[in-house]
Amino acid sequence: MRGLFILLAVLAASYSGFSQMSDFISLKRTNNRHVASYFKGSRIELQHVNGQVISGPIEDVRNDSVFVRQWHIVSYITQLGTSKVDTLGSMVYGFHYQEIFRIFHDKRQSWGFVRNGAIFMIGGVGYIVLNVLNGWYRKEPIGDADNLKSLAIAGGVAGGGFLLNRLHRYREKNGKKYKINYVKMTN
Repeated sequence: MRGLFILLAVLAASYSGFSQMSDFISLKRTNNRHVASYFKGSRIELQHVNGQVISGPIEDVRNDSVFVRQWHIVSYITQLGTSKVDTLGSMVYGFHYQEIFRIFHDKRQSWGFVRNGAIFMIGGVGYIVLNVLNGWYRKEPIGDADNLKSLAIAGGVAGGGFLLNRLHRYREKNGKKYKINYVKMTN
């Protein structure tokens, strides 16, 4: 019994010794700073050079090729008139890693709602609407000097938020700033 246990332990240790990571795709900045890695099992959203957007889990990365499974999900009307969502099937797209035009990297931005100006637009317009509704309910003049001053400030805040929204750029990983590398780990 003791010999069988030792044999099983040696077999288990030798099995784990043969494991090796598969190939993967690395996204780097032009100064070679690492941004993200995509390997078998990880989710990716990318744009092919022909403009098609492909998203889904990576099935395999081998021989300079990436294989991504994309699910075909449709909604249909039932007999009762309600809609239902169902998966019709899936298809694995395989392509060379240099055919990837852009990778949409999901990096969470801290305070993103402030950077894109959404909170300023919501706050400014919300204040204007509440001020006008309260003035109408209380039968106070909207054209009062103090009231117009506060409405102008709220309009300026909303306008500043709109300007921030137009100036905010969503970072898409392509072009001169980013490069996609294939890392070969297998023989």
